Amino acid sequence: MNESITIELPFNEASERENQNFYFKYVWNKAFKSWKRIIVFTFLFLLLGFYPIKNFETNLLFYFFKYGGIFLFGYCFILIYQYFISKKKFKKELENLISEYKTQSHTSFMILNEKSVEFTNQSNSISSVKEKIYYTKQNDFLIINPLRSVYFIINKSECKNNEFETILSYLEKYSKPRK
Repeated sequence: MNESITIELPFNEASERENQNFYFKYVWNKAFKSWKRIIVFTFLFLLLGFYPIKNFETNLLFYFFKYGGIFLFGYCFILIYQYFISKKKFKKELENLISEYKTQSHTSFMILNEKSVEFTNQSNSISSVKEKIYYTKQNDFLIINPLRSVYFIINKSECKNNEFETILSYLEKYSKPRK
C-alpha cells in the first residue's frame, strides 16, 4: 500500500445510536460472562448454607456457606443495580452526544497509509502506528482500538461500497485481533 486511503464516515444519527448501543451491550456482555461464576457460587453457597443437613449446623463450614452465600447475594444485587444505573446514565449521555453532534456538521475520516492509521473529526485527530492497533470484529461491527482506552466503532451499514472490507483487510494485514 503506497498511497493513503481516505474513508469518509459522515454523521448519521441512527447509525451513531446503533454503534453506541452495540458497544454498551458488548462491554456489559463481557462483564456478564465473569458474573456467571459469581451467580453459580452464590446459589451453591446459599443451598449449602440453608439446606437442612443432619449435624451440619454444628460445623464451621455451615456458617461459612451460610454467611458467604448471603454476602455473595448482596454482591450480586449490587452488580445488577450497577448495570441499571449505568444503563440510565448511558442513555442520558448518548442523548447529549447526539444533540451535540446534531448542532455541528460532523464528518469523520479514517486515513489508512503505510505507517499509521489516523482518525479525524472536527474536534480530534488521533493517529496510531499500525502495529499498535487492536481490532475486534463482531457481526457487522468493527471495534478499533488505536489507544489504550479509545475505541472507534464502525458499522458495515455506514460504509459505502466496499469500504468496510477495505478497512477489515487492512486491519487483518497490519494489526492484531483482540478477543
